[in-house]
Amino acid sequence: MATSKASQDTRVVLITGCSNGGIGAGLATEFSQNGFLVFASARSLSSMSELGDNIRKLELDVTSDTSCENAVKTIYAEAGHIDVLVSNAGVANVGALLDIPLETAQKVMDTNLYGTVRLVHLIAPQMVNRGRGLIVPVGSTAGELSVPFMGYYNISKAALHAYSETLKEELRPFGVNVMLLVPGTVISKIADNEAKRYETNIPDDSFYRGYKEQMTHVLYYGQNASPWPTDKFAKAVVRAALSSSPPTFLHLGGTTTLWAFLKWLPRPMALRMIWNSTVGNVTNK
Repeated sequence: MATSKASQDTRVVLITGCSNGGIGAGLATEFSQNGFLVFASARSLSSMSELGDNIRKLELDVTSDTSCENAVKTIYAEAGHIDVLVSNAGVANVGALLDIPLETAQKVMDTNLYGTVRLVHLIAPQMVNRGRGLIVPVGSTAGELSVPFMGYYNISKAALHAYSETLKEELRPFGVNVMLLVPGTVISKIADNEAKRYETNIPDDSFYRGYKEQMTHVLYYGQNASPWPTDKFAKAVVRAALSSSPPTFLHLGGTTTLWAFLKWLPRPMALRMIWNSTVGNVTNK
């Protein structure tokens, strides 16, 4: 793969999950405004129609080995390297654990965890060879304290947090940084995308038929609990990413102060408080 001095001097970022109106799109715009050559990706090019013409758009499905390989090859062919990987692509999944089919659970894990793993396998070796680079997995406060009826989302993000912590230590000797981004509430489209599907997660014979209203409340909690505007969030993320020493954990967004308080409490108490605030004291109807 041929590279040029100009391409080596250009800062390059790959961001996944850049559909219009979401966190990824906001980050793509902010990185571009800070002089980066931005490769924004999503499952379909049409979903990134609002991004500026100066941003390269790639069709990328993080659950596909071939799609990931082709996207990374395209970037290396054009830019020669990747300085920053922001692994933002993710899906929500609302429903009771007893009701979610194993196939659905596997799809959530494949996107929210293994999508990052696939890209790290392709990109981190190049960063190690260059002796620098930054990987930014996008986790969630739900990966630290579980939210009711978001079980496999919680599980996937908790696993991603553990993966990121391990990756951070293993890449440290080679000059490659890992900054785990832990969003609280931020304006995005993830709830709307899941809302199109979630009622199918409540079977007719479910024990949780009486919790439909509570599930909807949980699904949209992140959009209703003082969410940060996407551009404000993106500016803070890029500022941290460009610092001389990016933090290992970056908690940003609405409710992060609340979550920090809850993590100091005995865990059963914290989980009960989350249940009461998101679902309430309801019984099956």
